Amino acid sequence: MTHAKAGAIRASITASGTASPTGSGAASRALSGAWLGLICALAIAWPAAAAADPVTVRVIDIAGGAVYLSPGRAAGIIPGTRVRLRGAEATVVEVTEKTAMVRLAGDRVAIGDSGTADVTPGAAPAARPLPRPRPPEAFVGQWSDPVLPASQQQVVPAPLGAAAAGRARIAVIGHGYGAIDRAHREGDAETRVIASFDVVAGRPFAADLDVAGRWFSSGFDRRTHTPLVVRAAQLRYGSADDPRLAVGRLRFAATSVGMLDGGRASARIGALEVAAFGGLVPDPLSGKPDTAVSRFGTELSYDAPDAAWQPRISVAAHGSTWNGRLDERRLSIAASGDRDALRLDGWAEIEAFAADNPWGARGVELTGAGATAQWRRHGAHAGLDVTFLRPERSLRLAAALPPEWLCTLVPAAPSTETCASTWWGAATASAGLGNARWAVDGGATLGDSHGEYRALSAGQASFASWTAAEIDAAYAPSRTVDLALGYRPELLDHVAGTGPELLHTVLADARLALSAALDLAVSASGTTGRDRDTLALLITFAWRPSP
Repeated sequence: MTHAKAGAIRASITASGTASPTGSGAASRALSGAWLGLICALAIAWPAAAAADPVTVRVIDIAGGAVYLSPGRAAGIIPGTRVRLRGAEATVVEVTEKTAMVRLAGDRVAIGDSGTADVTPGAAPAARPLPRPRPPEAFVGQWSDPVLPASQQQVVPAPLGAAAAGRARIAVIGHGYGAIDRAHREGDAETRVIASFDVVAGRPFAADLDVAGRWFSSGFDRRTHTPLVVRAAQLRYGSADDPRLAVGRLRFAATSVGMLDGGRASARIGALEVAAFGGLVPDPLSGKPDTAVSRFGTELSYDAPDAAWQPRISVAAHGSTWNGRLDERRLSIAASGDRDALRLDGWAEIEAFAADNPWGARGVELTGAGATAQWRRHGAHAGLDVTFLRPERSLRLAAALPPEWLCTLVPAAPSTETCASTWWGAATASAGLGNARWAVDGGATLGDSHGEYRALSAGQASFASWTAAEIDAAYAPSRTVDLALGYRPELLDHVAGTGPELLHTVLADARLALSAALDLAVSASGTTGRDRDTLALLITFAWRPSP
């Protein structure tokens, strides 16, 4: 045995503890063991390498050195996942459910670039459940009982003083008028202050005032006009949806009833309103209180602003007394409605007369009626107005005015006259076009007045008829100036005249908006005809300051 073989035997004995023979059989067994170990190592490592699947990622945003990718945790990307973008490798630093962030120079990639991420299924950290919440019993006794501040404060009352008045709304309107013709001249002027203010703030308690100072140069009733007239001086309480009460001088007792020194009470239920009023009627010329005339009545109104036609209908039954005698007995109706570009208005008044009335009136007569239809759209408009009227007739007016102002005097005997009913009617049609800078309007009017009387035979007489047309043109050179010029020819035919008379009238208007609160208007008209030459000038202003 050689020394080499002896050493090999010793090494083999040392490694295994037993003698291992050498030779070709032993070498074969040693080689087989080495291959078996290599195969086992590859079998262990292969599943881990095969589980790393590439996931396509896309750059959705870049901020400094942070590059944001999509998708995120939902695709299996976790912190530490390696990502390859345009040949550069980076490691995911932060993730959300839909995004991931890596640190990479922003100039190396661009938004929209695609890359891959090596994602290992199941590599995401397992979700750890949150600890169970503590039961409410665990907090018993943790907080002390609250102490209300009011239980430890000494409240000292402080006087607030009188309630402050609410806001006031005021408007000042005035005009000056003058006219001159061949025979005489006349003029008048008026300045009117209209104010409304809350008496107590936060309460539906308000006051209204309407006072005018005026001057008249001449006229039949010049001396009866006072330089100061009060059209309204009232206190009112209540909101629009609650019962309301107004006392004092009312500007309108009802929709179709004028001034009244008295009171009005109303209540509203849904779209219906019921009102009652009563009091004294002031003198119509001077405005002074007059105890000889009283007026009373009731009104029923229907107002539905949310309906398709937004209808408003008012029916008032009212009467009056004069020196203790029952005088007027009237039923007044007013209605209006509008929808889109169309608006309709109408009114009527029916009056009952005593059998022995001095005007020859029937027991019940239609004393007035009218209807208006208007259409407006995109600067174009058209309208039609029809009116029928009879003179106002009452014992009060008969005591103040000549008989011919109330009816037509008809000869009944050589030295006596009787009163016959009189009426007049008119129809006006108008149309026009315009925009923000200019407008052209035109209109035509037909009118007729009649006196009716019955003697030995029935008949009807026409006292006058008129036919007129009017055309107007308006122009607004700026937002604060409006100018208008019109021409009106009128054919007037009196029964007592020798033939129809043609009148020519020229009208000129200018309106100026001097400020947001002050407006000024000047109107001039000139009329010429066979028996008249008249020039008139009207100046008006309106000042409405903000509350």
